[in-house]
Amino acid sequence: MRNIVARKKLSSIQIIVFILIFLCGTFLRFVDFDDPPLDFHPARQLHSALIARSYFLKDNGNLPGKSADYQHEAEMRGSQEPRIEPPIMERLAAWGYKIVGDADLRVPRAMSIVFWLIGGIGLFRLCRRFLGITGSLVGFGFFLLFPYTIFASRSFQPDPLMVALMIWSLNALVEWDSHPAIGPAILTGVLTGIAILVKQVCVFPLASAFAFYIFSSSDRKQKIKRVDFWIIVALSVAPVLIYNYWGYFVKGFLVQQYQGRFSLSDWFSPAFYVRWIRKMDEVFGIVVVTAGLVGCLACENRRARLLWIGFFAGYILYGLALPHHIGTHDYYQLPLFPLISFGIGRSAESIFEVVGRLKEGRTLAYVGITVCLILLGAWWSADSVISLNRRDYRAWPERWQSLAAELDPYPGQINTIGIMDDYGAAMIYWGLRTPVIWEQNIEKLSEEEADTIIRQAMINREYLIVTDLDSFYAQPRLQNWLVRNTKLYAEEPEYLIYDLRGLNE
Repeated sequence: MRNIVARKKLSSIQIIVFILIFLCGTFLRFVDFDDPPLDFHPARQLHSALIARSYFLKDNGNLPGKSADYQHEAEMRGSQEPRIEPPIMERLAAWGYKIVGDADLRVPRAMSIVFWLIGGIGLFRLCRRFLGITGSLVGFGFFLLFPYTIFASRSFQPDPLMVALMIWSLNALVEWDSHPAIGPAILTGVLTGIAILVKQVCVFPLASAFAFYIFSSSDRKQKIKRVDFWIIVALSVAPVLIYNYWGYFVKGFLVQQYQGRFSLSDWFSPAFYVRWIRKMDEVFGIVVVTAGLVGCLACENRRARLLWIGFFAGYILYGLALPHHIGTHDYYQLPLFPLISFGIGRSAESIFEVVGRLKEGRTLAYVGITVCLILLGAWWSADSVISLNRRDYRAWPERWQSLAAELDPYPGQINTIGIMDDYGAAMIYWGLRTPVIWEQNIEKLSEEEADTIIRQAMINREYLIVTDLDSFYAQPRLQNWLVRNTKLYAEEPEYLIYDLRGLNE
């Protein structure tokens, strides 16, 4: 069985490889750095951006070049945003805004990148406890270079910080388990408690991983009787319990947020599991998921296997607890990245171990596998650079501000209805106008029923803005109705605007 304490020092070549992976992962995340956050779940990012800007303005911040009325409206818009997670990233961003003197969205982007990179270092350290140097480097490379992580780790949302804290929490757990004491227990509890506070969903994989790992110890009875064990438990749960009590029972802002987030009926629907698997395939690819899971199960250290089995069991519970989100929001797969990265590292290590037992062609096989890994990393890197530069959103802030002022001249009125892939977040953030979002499905209704629903939605609005063109073109009945009853006000590659004012005459 592999000893998690005795680890060989990295050779000079291995240190160079580690540094190159880290530098490459850092460089990729700063490509197209000043592009607005519209390339990855813009609605989620701009939700945090609205809150952070509001905090900045409340703290006597100033938006250069913006009027007092604009800043007042921006502060109000952010204060109206719903909250479910504690606004930790938003507070950090607001403090960063104070330093640079503006609500510069590059600040939270840089923070998310730094958090993910710190998580990558923690992952390498965790891999080194249970894997050889080769497997650790491969797992580290996957975590930093896999294309999806490039986009996700630049995103203004709590997930990059959550993932980093999860990884370091597992590191602290293993350290405490090896050397039980008050100090490691406090560190484990603090890291775990903050991770769960940042985003509560990580309680499922972390709690399950902790349980599997601790109770797989030969001296588990002695461990759970220790004071430091209960320090871990107390520090892990106290922050989130206090926050939920305050938000639910004292202030009440969490009451509505928790309504409708769980549906038991999804558990008995095959479609739910199909959506879930498809989302995993969309993020990782089924081959990668399989290699990661097999790699974790192939780890020589029994307790490491149980740690990741527990972690995956917690991920399953997490998906069952949030059935809508796990099947519709790809970034809800992010908690799985530490497990997949570790497993990929172990799978690669297994391949090298098989090659090492060859009597002939061993050197050639080593070289071939190494070249393949280098080419794969280069391919991922090139794909990320191309994807990041594929669209340029730099003109969109000014465009949304001017469009909002033109179509909806008064902030207090709602003149627009929208079919938007960001739920109107860009118009709200830069234009300070909140459109009504069209969410009706009229395609299977009778013509008379469809006409009634459309008119009821459009009659009191002046413009329809379409940015989600795929969704719009999937509604031919709505398109035909607009052609018959309205005029096309503006047409650009990125959007359509229909003039509805004739309906009110």
